Amino acid sequence: MTTPALFGVFHAGDLRVALPLDELREVIMRPPSFSPLPATATGLLGAVNLRHVIIPVLDLCRLAGHEDGNTSGKVIVIVARGDQLFGLLADEIEGVVRLTADALLETTVAGDPPALFSHTFERPEDGAVVSLLDAEAISKLPGIPVVRDTGPRGAVTGLGGETADASRRTVLLLRCGPIGLCIDVNHVHSVIPQLTVHSSPLEGTTCRGVVHLHDKAVPAVDPLVLLGLGSVPDDGNLRGLVLAMPRGLVVLTVSDIADIASVPVSDVLPLPPVGMRKGGFLTGVLRSESGDQHLLLDGEALRADAELDALGSLGVSLRGRTETPPPPPVKQQDKDRPDGRQVVPSVRKFLTYSVGMEAATPLSQITEIVPYPPNAIALDGGGPLMAIFTHRRLSVPLLSLQALLGVAGSPDTSTARVLLVDAPGGELIGFVVPALHAIEDSVWEETAPKEPGEPGTMLQRGPLVKIGTEAAGRLLPNVDLTELVAAELVA
Repeated sequence: MTTPALFGVFHAGDLRVALPLDELREVIMRPPSFSPLPATATGLLGAVNLRHVIIPVLDLCRLAGHEDGNTSGKVIVIVARGDQLFGLLADEIEGVVRLTADALLETTVAGDPPALFSHTFERPEDGAVVSLLDAEAISKLPGIPVVRDTGPRGAVTGLGGETADASRRTVLLLRCGPIGLCIDVNHVHSVIPQLTVHSSPLEGTTCRGVVHLHDKAVPAVDPLVLLGLGSVPDDGNLRGLVLAMPRGLVVLTVSDIADIASVPVSDVLPLPPVGMRKGGFLTGVLRSESGDQHLLLDGEALRADAELDALGSLGVSLRGRTETPPPPPVKQQDKDRPDGRQVVPSVRKFLTYSVGMEAATPLSQITEIVPYPPNAIALDGGGPLMAIFTHRRLSVPLLSLQALLGVAGSPDTSTARVLLVDAPGGELIGFVVPALHAIEDSVWEETAPKEPGEPGTMLQRGPLVKIGTEAAGRLLPNVDLTELVAAELVA
């Protein structure tokens, strides 16, 4: 198989599993209770009534032999195999992956009952091990009731990777207050069934705050504000649609994730000729089988948007944060110190990060934040210059900020981030830091006269900034990256 096939990935308890998209009919939210069935089988939880079709629901953890099971799942994955339907309880839909045959490792398990999965694979984005479910084997387990599928088939990609029906597209149906949206599933990274949005300095007109996802603080964006259609009402029960941007993740906050549906391409109608912004994030209007209307989001346009991409790049790690012992306290009433410094009130945004200790830089000094480029030309001259890479048709030097500041150690390039700062003549200089912490507001700053000195003494001679709140803040070195740029150009 040379043509990639699409697989939907979800997890139930500790199990991370996948199904070919032509077997994953749709995903629905778990109801408050299951309807009982007059049948007894391992893992059978009951049934749900889905548009007048009674579908049995199974606990995958119990089927796999986990006696304690996992009955806390929040969604139900509706599986269609041949003309049969059944549901699997799951915790979260993690998105769609695109794989070729050589990425699938055939797996055999001796014994009885037969194995519930046929292959395993390594998810490209994070190396997670995923098991490919064998829906046919599950449907043939003793005592498992399975209903006949009489609805239209929704195949997009067959098991062999060939397009089964090019006249159809598979979309995720969303609800944002009174407005229905939808997006092609291949643009979806994952789904968050229950969303908790945390306050963040990133909050603004479009960004509602951050969501804690995979040990990162990921920006949460209101899609209706983005589209100029109002805002999504927060009733305390928001859900999240995670999009993979070129440089990180963003979460769209939605009221409900209603369905995964396969629809005829002809069901997507053009936007009306008046009243809708052209060239934006919408490509058409979809009328679902239930008669609901949905605006179709343009996944490619979302990924190409500079503002969303910039937000995605600002997702910061929630772990591995090393607190620095605070420097000696500076009293605000000490207005005139012998070295000419003054303490002045200041509320502006700073990026905090690690350089072996915690430091801060005004966010306005940083043009862009990118991961350490894997294709950079490594240089081992023993100094701060680590590598050179090309970005926006510019040759950009990558300098270890730790080394420049005289801090021992070197960053791990697999997790490091590059702070790009403008230099004269339209050039860029990249400062490599081991880890980002957050974007935070300052309370006050020291001002200090600009005295010439070695960059390695900046942490000692440089001014301090108080980050957080007056009552519970941190005193951090205020690292002036524009000063470092000037020093490097002179050197």
